[in-house]
Amino acid sequence: SIFFQGFWTNALNPKVALFFLAFVPQFIAPGTPNKPLAFLLLGLLFNFNGLWVNIGWALAAAWLARRVGAVQRSMQRLERIAGLMFIGFGLKLAFSDHPAI
Repeated sequence: SIFFQGFWTNALNPKVALFFLAFVPQFIAPGTPNKPLAFLLLGLLFNFNGLWVNIGWALAAAWLARRVGAVQRSMQRLERIAGLMFIGFGLKLAFSDHPAI
């Protein structure tokens, strides 16, 4: 499925690990007694904060998808109306006494 494809793409991406290895240690004090635990907690904090940002993006995308759907339905109605108008103009031209030359 697309979820697992995305999961494995991110899980096996070395850039993510390199980013965390370069970024997170600068926030761990040199005198911290349990550095792996601090590293883990900072990683969890990063993921927790990212969760809310991603939820916000998901909600915005859902809202936008609904708006686009509404716009597409409106455009479909306008296209039908325009089509009917062109058919009407064509019929008027076909049955007029003085068609344009």
